[in-house]
Amino acid sequence: MNSGLTTMGAADRARVARFLARNPVENLFLASRISEYGIDRRRLGAVHGFERDGELTSVLLDGGTLFIAGFDPDALPAYVDRLGPVRRCSSILGPAISVLGLYVGLAERFRGSWGSVSNIRKRQPLMVLDHLPEVPPDRRVRLLTMDDYPSYLEASVHMYTDEIGSSPFKYGGGYERFVKDRLKQGDAYGIVDDRGTVIFKADLGPKLDDQAQLQGVWVAPHLRGRGISTPALAGMFHQVMERYPLISLYVNDFNTAAIKSYERLGFTEVGALATVHY
Repeated sequence: MNSGLTTMGAADRARVARFLARNPVENLFLASRISEYGIDRRRLGAVHGFERDGELTSVLLDGGTLFIAGFDPDALPAYVDRLGPVRRCSSILGPAISVLGLYVGLAERFRGSWGSVSNIRKRQPLMVLDHLPEVPPDRRVRLLTMDDYPSYLEASVHMYTDEIGSSPFKYGGGYERFVKDRLKQGDAYGIVDDRGTVIFKADLGPKLDDQAQLQGVWVAPHLRGRGISTPALAGMFHQVMERYPLISLYVNDFNTAAIKSYERLGFTEVGALATVHY
């Protein structure tokens, strides 16, 4: 059996897309980016594929996020060789077994650059919702606009810092652009109180065809424990599921309160991702 690593080019776009479509929810992050940018190293990063007898068994995006799709144990050491000692990414994301195998290989071989992490989320249940929730929606939820930018940015920074354990500004000013883009693209929803303060927010992340991924769910600390997030998310889904009837998310397995909330909304578990944050 012949196997090996290949760097994919523009001509491989359809082939890679077909491979990712085998697990469309699990691979939404990379599939959406290839749909938007094609396989263009300048805009996306390098895309490597591992093949057995001409068939793709794994794909790796070497970009700001290192994303691995599929699982092939022989692909992991090949990826370690290709990535080398210089780390350019800020995170590793993908199916749990592949992410953890790749991280261990990199950290053991190149401990200085790949071994020092902010945190490792070893198992993040991947969940999907394919019908409107039965939970009564909170009608205060609306699409956020650039008028909400100052408060939405503050909420986003708090959410990121709570989740990752460090400031999003440690990599420079790119986070502000990211937040503005979410508002401009109509991907941010929230509840704004009478003082103009965002007290709940949730975002749409990667989108492709009929599916979108939920990200960045946050409730103001002084309002937590009051049951706000579940009806608020229901209110958001009533607005977005006409366009995207399949909503997915991944959540830390230790966040049992969030998992119960998602289950009440109708989400079911379909797999598990993992994330390594640097």
